[in-house]
Amino acid sequence: MKKDQFVLNTVVFSIATFISRVLGYIRDAVIAFVFGANPLTDAFFVAWRLPNTLRQLVAEGSFNAAFVPVYTDERKNSQVSSKEFVSSMFTYYTLVLSVITFLVVVFADVIVRIIAPGFIDKGNFEETVNLIRIVFPYLILVGWVSFFMALLNVQNKFFIPAVSPALLNISFISSALFLSQYYGIYALAYGALIGGILQVILQIFFAYREGIRFRLSFKLHSKVKETFRRIVPAFGSFGVSQFAFIIDTVIASFLVGGAVSYLYYGNRIFQLPLGLFAIGLGNALLVSLSSYYSSKDMVNFHKDFNNGLKLALFISLPATVGMIVLGKEIIELLLMRGEFKESDVLMTYYALSGYAVGLAGYALTRPYKSAFFSIGDMKTPLNSTIVGLGVGVLFAVILGFFAGWGVFGLALASSLGGFAGLVYLMVKSRFTFFVSDFLISLVKIGFSSLVMGIAVYLLKEYFEGYLTVQVFGGIIIGIFVYIIILYLLKESSFQFFVKTVGKKIKY
Repeated sequence: MKKDQFVLNTVVFSIATFISRVLGYIRDAVIAFVFGANPLTDAFFVAWRLPNTLRQLVAEGSFNAAFVPVYTDERKNSQVSSKEFVSSMFTYYTLVLSVITFLVVVFADVIVRIIAPGFIDKGNFEETVNLIRIVFPYLILVGWVSFFMALLNVQNKFFIPAVSPALLNISFISSALFLSQYYGIYALAYGALIGGILQVILQIFFAYREGIRFRLSFKLHSKVKETFRRIVPAFGSFGVSQFAFIIDTVIASFLVGGAVSYLYYGNRIFQLPLGLFAIGLGNALLVSLSSYYSSKDMVNFHKDFNNGLKLALFISLPATVGMIVLGKEIIELLLMRGEFKESDVLMTYYALSGYAVGLAGYALTRPYKSAFFSIGDMKTPLNSTIVGLGVGVLFAVILGFFAGWGVFGLALASSLGGFAGLVYLMVKSRFTFFVSDFLISLVKIGFSSLVMGIAVYLLKEYFEGYLTVQVFGGIIIGIFVYIIILYLLKESSFQFFVKTVGKKIKY
């Protein structure tokens, strides 16, 4: 493992994810234009959320966390055994995903009664059940995509795995524009399946080009058992935001029509900085820390861990301020056309603001979870999720129902759950934490983000009525002011980031 390689891998992942996310926002804009926000879109978003949630748990999150450390160690011990392990793991992993898919398809009506009971009286219950049965096999496809992603990541290949969701977004856009007139809301479900197939084809091609070979094998390799033992607790540890979103869906199903859609759209925008950087940081750190731990190099292990924490702050704090100050204008620019009205913009902004509060909490959990996973500790991240979920559910009921804060209250409750999980991880951490260094970065980054927010707000007020200038001008000015203040303050994570990436560019 090259020194500071995780930073370069994070940057590569972020660039690829940015391409995919841009297409993702075009996708959301197209869906909002064609369908708006109503009980039908609520039905689709609940149906789509189910395999998508399990994707982030069973596939991308928990699978990578369990598989990468085991596979990294096995490759060092025996190339022959590692190839047998991959073949065996792929076979049994596919079987598990297939069983889950079968059960969900068969019991789809029961599941909808549990996760969206309010739909029974709204008239979109049957549509939700049918959509789940069509779209859920996507889980198997994206599980394969995640499998290839893990194999490529271990070889320090991050671009193609991260950019492949662009094919899913292209498929969604095409289906909404060209199939909706024939199949209505069901066109989106068909688009999901087509996009999943395209992702698998792309990953297979590049994995084969990198020399990755495996076959179906029902021979149970000893490391398969170990990996599945790790997956079960990892499944829960990645679920605080996902399980919290399901709880939000249950409560939102009783609120005004469109509430599920507002939470979906708000969460989608919130996921940009989270998916663009924090997830990439977690994946890159997992590979880096697993390699250092396997080599017993704890000095570089703790160095990367602490740099990861500061980099999480470096991105999450300004993004939080940016979403709160400029969020309404971003939603207007992205979504307010066709069937998506001004009242929908306002409700979506409330949801986005609630989620934005918790961005730093979610981002900071990534280095902690990667560190725990890399040493084989799956229980601590799981327990943090249980704590976070409990806090999130409690505040969802209090803020969503009793306080009457609606979608903002539900989103804010999810954020509070994320911070509760972070606090638990920090308390239970056995890793060396450079406290003073972290606090200095926190103050400098926080101050820089505040100045940035003021600059963006002033620009927004000056150019009132010029939406495009407000959004793009605000983003450009915000980035410029933020970087200048960090440079003047000589903030260490910023200097580390520039130095590491600068070396790669020169090279």
